[in-house]
Amino acid sequence: MPKGEFKLKKIVLTFIVTFMLVVFIGSTAYAKSEIVKVNTDNNTVSINYDTTDYSNLKVVVKKGAKKYIYNLNSSNEVLPLQMGNGEYTVGLYKKVEGKKYKLLLCEKINITNSNSNAVFLASVQNIKWKSDSEAAILAKELTKNAKTDKEKFEIIYNYIIGNITYDNDKALKVNNTYLPTASETLSSQKGICYDYASLMAVMLRSLNIPTKLVHGNSTYTSVYHAWNEVLLNNEWIVVDTTIDSALKSENVNYNYRKNTSDYIAKQVF
Repeated sequence: MPKGEFKLKKIVLTFIVTFMLVVFIGSTAYAKSEIVKVNTDNNTVSINYDTTDYSNLKVVVKKGAKKYIYNLNSSNEVLPLQMGNGEYTVGLYKKVEGKKYKLLLCEKINITNSNSNAVFLASVQNIKWKSDSEAAILAKELTKNAKTDKEKFEIIYNYIIGNITYDNDKALKVNNTYLPTASETLSSQKGICYDYASLMAVMLRSLNIPTKLVHGNSTYTSVYHAWNEVLLNNEWIVVDTTIDSALKSENVNYNYRKNTSDYIAKQVF
């Protein structure tokens, strides 16, 4: 069946993201603190901020004209510095009123890591993993007889598309603050595209295979979407386990390697 004729009978692919006009106000002062800590080994930054209410806090990570905005949800959040080497600005903001946020602190960070893919092995806010976590242990067990990264990838890919089903109810209820958790996806055996992509990244990263979690648009669906890019044989390939799980369930032919022309990345983690 041609891709353009493919229809999901039981699955409504959706990934709700609200784009808001958020105004960040503050001075140009930069202060060193114990709140912002950089790990130059894997290009991540840890935000260590204790408070009783995280609902009004955001972290803005900028490099040149590029900017990522994160919700601060706990006293220790790890965020990626995934925009390559160079100078980053990390700001912590608190809501003043409406959509206005004031600057609490701001730091400049200079990244000069020779391993640009190290960040795509890290445990970060939306791709959390530890070597003793359920997903990492499962990944190791599933691939114990595999010899190459490609073999390991194919095993994990086939496990996900064969065992995780799309959660239509969750898709209708999830909001733009949602963060996936690999253990919950494995336990429930279902999720939205964000869950599929995060689980894939968790399992592959735990096997030392650089993997990106990507948000953006795809010709496979009319709504905002999430998928992966995986580094195999020194080449990044586009992989979409959400789509392929649906195709598999409908007995439609599929190939794990997607055409890059069918995907437009907006955010990469």
